[in-house]
This record gives sequence, C-alpha cells and structure tokens, in this order.
Amino acid sequence: MNTKNKKTKTKSQKLCLLGATAFSTVLMVPLAANAQSLAEALDLPDNVWVGGRLTQGTGVYFDRYGGGTGVGPSQFVAQFQAEWTPNSNVTVVSDFWLRGDWYYDLDDGDSIGPGLQDFTKSPPFLDRFDFLLSQDGALTLPEPFGNSGEENRILDDFEQDVIRELSIAFADSEGRASLKLGKFQRGWGQADGLRLLDILNPQDLRQRSIFTDTEDLRIPQWSAALSLDIDQLGLAAPFEGVGLKDPSLEVIYTPVVRHSEFIVNNPTPNSSTSGGPFGLPFPRLVEGQSGFGMPLLGARLSDKETDDWEDSEVGIRLKFDVLGGQGTINGFYGFQDLPIVVNTGATVHIGTFIGDPNAAGVINVPIDLPTTIGATNAPGQYVDFIQALAAGTAVPGDFPLIPFGCLDILDPGAGGVPCSITADFDLDYTLRQKTVGFSFTRDMTEIRLGRKDVSPVLRLEAAYEFDKPFNKGVIQNPFVPGRMTVGTPALITTRDDTIARRDQLSVMVGFDYNFWVPGWESQRSSIFMTTQFFGIHTEDADGLLFQAPYALTNVEENQGFITQTYTKGFLNDKVTLDGLAIWDMDKGGVAIRQRIDFSVGGGNWKPRIEVGYFSGKDEQGLLGLYNKSDYVEFSLTYQF
Repeated sequence: MNTKNKKTKTKSQKLCLLGATAFSTVLMVPLAANAQSLAEALDLPDNVWVGGRLTQGTGVYFDRYGGGTGVGPSQFVAQFQAEWTPNSNVTVVSDFWLRGDWYYDLDDGDSIGPGLQDFTKSPPFLDRFDFLLSQDGALTLPEPFGNSGEENRILDDFEQDVIRELSIAFADSEGRASLKLGKFQRGWGQADGLRLLDILNPQDLRQRSIFTDTEDLRIPQWSAALSLDIDQLGLAAPFEGVGLKDPSLEVIYTPVVRHSEFIVNNPTPNSSTSGGPFGLPFPRLVEGQSGFGMPLLGARLSDKETDDWEDSEVGIRLKFDVLGGQGTINGFYGFQDLPIVVNTGATVHIGTFIGDPNAAGVINVPIDLPTTIGATNAPGQYVDFIQALAAGTAVPGDFPLIPFGCLDILDPGAGGVPCSITADFDLDYTLRQKTVGFSFTRDMTEIRLGRKDVSPVLRLEAAYEFDKPFNKGVIQNPFVPGRMTVGTPALITTRDDTIARRDQLSVMVGFDYNFWVPGWESQRSSIFMTTQFFGIHTEDADGLLFQAPYALTNVEENQGFITQTYTKGFLNDKVTLDGLAIWDMDKGGVAIRQRIDFSVGGGNWKPRIEVGYFSGKDEQGLLGLYNKSDYVEFSLTYQF
C-alpha cells in the first residue's frame, strides 16, 4: 500500500528519466546477445552458476473507463541470478531484479502510460453542480484527482524490491537436516489462481495483480527455514504407527514481517499516485453503496504496520506419504496481508469543496474521533446533509446552516462558505492470522480416462482460519436506537465497533489431467489441464465488508470459485498456449489470462503475447474490482 506524497520533478528530471528508460530498452538486444559470451568469458568454476533475463513489454488497455483504448502495460525486468556451491553441504544463492514500467510526466502533472486513469480526470460527482463548472463545462476548481503513475515507474527499493533472494543453505551430509537463512520465498499448497495455504509470503499486487506468475507474485522475506527428515533421524516410528510414511518437518521463522503491496488510485490530500488499471480504486464514501461517490467527503490513508522484532511469524508443515499419495499438515501464526480500516478522526476544510488543505484561504480544523463520529452519525450533522445530497433526497433549504457556517451547495444564495471533510483512516496490518490446514495429492492410477487411458491426479487442500478480522458494513447508529448505519459511514466508528472476527473455512478439490482430444489422431502431445473447485464458508457473514473501503460488497456466507488452466505445445514446443480462467460462481465475475509463448534462438529468446480479460459487477468481489483492467501486451525476454 502506498500513501506517500508525490515527488515533484523538474522538466529536466523528467526528460532524463524518459531518456534513461528509453536508452536501457534500446540496449537490451545487444546486451542480451552478449550475455552468454560474457558468462563464458568469466571462466567460472563448475561450482558456480550465473543466469538471468531481460524483458521489455509494450501493450494497450481496452474497455477502459470512458471507453476506447490507451497505453497499456510496458513492463521491464532486468534479473541476475547466481548460485555457488563450495561443497556438498553449503549452497549460496543470490537473485536480484529491477522492475518497472514506462512512465513520464507532462508539464501539467498528468501521466502518460500505465498510470493514466481517465475516470479520475474529474470527480465523478461534480457534473451535478453547475455552479462549479464554467460555461464550456470545464471544472473551475483546482484538479483534486492526481493520477501520477510514478509508483509503477520503477520498483527500486534495494532491500524491499531489488533483492529477490540472498540466502545460504546448510545441509547435513546424511540428509537428516538442512537450514536455510536469508531472504527467500517458500510455496505451500496445491491451489492455482487462488491461494489457501500458500500464505507464508505476502503478495505483490502492484503491477499485474492476480495474473502475475506465482513465483513473481510472492514477496520474499528475511527468514530461517529448518527442514528435518524424521525418518533419517530415526524418529519415524510414531508416525508410521498411524500410517504416515517418510515423514519430514519444516519450520519457517520470519522475524520482520511485510504485508502485501498494492497501490491505491488515491486522490486524497496525502497521495496523488495511481497504480493504473490494477491500482485499487480510491475510497468513495457514500451511504449504502460506493459506486457514485460522496461529494465533499474524502479520505486520508496511513499505514499502521508491524515493525518490532517480537512481531514475528512462524509456519510449520509436516509432510508424509499416506493412502498412496503425499500429504501435509500445516500451521501458520502470522499477520493479515491486507488491512483492516480504522477511523482515527477527521479534518474539516473551511473554504474548499474538494478537501484541499493547501488551497488559499482555507482553514483546516482537526476534529477528534468522538467528534467525527458525531458529525457522521448524529441527526442533522454535516455528513447527514451530504449523505442526503448524494442520495438525491435533499432539497434547497435543508440544513441551511450546517456546522461551522458551511454553504448549502443546493442553495448557495443562503450564505456560508464552502466546506469539505477528510476522514483519517489507518490501514491496520497489525491483526494476527491463525490458520491450520492440510493438503493431499495422489495419482489415481485405478482410473483410466480418454483415448490414451490417462490417470488423473487428485489434489485436495483445506485451510481453517480462526478469528479472521473483517470490517463491518452495517453498525448500530450510536445516537438513534434502532437505526442502522450502512456502507462506508459505518467505518466512521471506534476500532472495537468496526472490527468483526469470524472463523473461515476454505476447501479446494482439483484434478490434473493430460487430455488427448478425441478424433485428433495427429495430436503429438497432450493438453495438460487442471480444474479446481473452491468453496469458502464464513460464519455469520451478514453485514461484513469484502475489503474496506475498496470493495464494499458484503461477504457471502458461502462463496464458490472455479479455476481452469491448460498448457499445449505446438511445433515441437516452439509455440505454447497457456491459459488461466477464474470464475466467481456467486458474484458472476470471470477473469481470463491467455498467453502465447514462442521459443526461438535456441530457447534463449522468448517472445510472448498476453491477453488479460475481466468481467464482473463493479466492486463485486475481487474480479469486479478489476472490471476495467483488460489489456493485451507483447513482450520479449532474453534468458541467459
């Protein structure tokens, strides 16, 4: 989550930045062409391996807000990997990468490239108020909605973003134990497209969200991983007594914790950044629904994170063979990846309609949490007025003198001054996550299907989370008995009142299958397919928010998903079709990613065409959140 202030750049700095990016891209081909010869020139010993990749993409977004197409994802990656094995007991791994996207600023501060958000070019509600517009319909007030794509330009924080892995592993010669220290990632579970047990690492949602490759989606953390072969240690008898063969134990300890990273397209006073179509929409504060946007009420977001050594995470996994397959029992005690929203107060801006604290002549009046709650929920208060206005029920003369002598914008002749409110929210990442689960995979050799008598592979996974925190979307009004406050105004309350804790059970049943098409006698290789069915049950889910304040749909008591993947090679695998589809069975959303990969130049050059498509109702779950994020991208990768 990014809530930093936008950095101001001079025109020369912008030109230098654009020139440096273009120069590095132009150099990609000759550098890649010489990468292999450079490695050979180093005359590295046999126990040292080096490799890497250079990638540059360019694309377009389509089906955007406002219609039409626009500059799409143009991501670049420069990655260098090295591995050194001084002896059979020690392995040292380093993996560094630099990622980003094309970006530059125009003189007026608008961004061209992936950060462009047409729908934020003016506040979505201001077209209702003619007195705020000039005769030609242009906005006469200062533009409050920044859309800088700078945060996507380059992910260059060395410790957090550039170091992908820096680790040393020690292994016992007899295979009894191994210890890995440093920064790395570990994957758990069997699920594709959605994750149930793969929760050791937070997720990087900044550039392509759920369509990022799994290994790239995980954010590595500084950790220690101890693996013990229980059988080799001579301690397997108790496990074998209950049918668990070849048991092994893995313990992962993470002393300094990170949360998932995302960018909010946030027009609030403390941030004007944009994550492009994959940025989360800015908070729209309105009663009962959020698609319209509430006039005169904004949000200021601040991160509340874990930062102490005692705020650590630990995961444990027992692996074993059972019932002809491989199983695991998992446990995790850590922190939530995504935040709970907690209101801490507000600021009333006297002299501006758009929450601009720096506008000329503006008086900023901080108000504490109790006063903020009163202004939002007590009858006749300021926010009641603008809630009625947003709902279209206010008429001129209603609330002629609201607090601080503010102007009734439906009756500007009645006097008063323009006012607006900015609510202060903590995005709180300090709540614990407590999860147990299991996974199981088995080759179903007793079943033969299709014209080649292929056996499917069964995959099972389940996770049970205790006391998962949610924001409430419905609360009891603190001033009017029997009246309920609904939507984002329900977030204007105390920490205790806004958080609900519920147990949640998630289950996945999946099948892998090598499919041979009936009648396609010339088919030289199978189509590898994985079909997975997900069920998520949340106890007492009524009135809970899916993810406040960006997806205000209620949590379903029972939520179902289906994912489908397939991979098929053609022309001796020189062309590969790779697809992923996700269906939200309850909200009606669908997401499809289709790739066409080419292998040329001995497999070193890898051109790719990738199409991403989302369909869903606005703010209806995860897929509806990305409803306007459709894209097509061509990229070229050189691996060495």
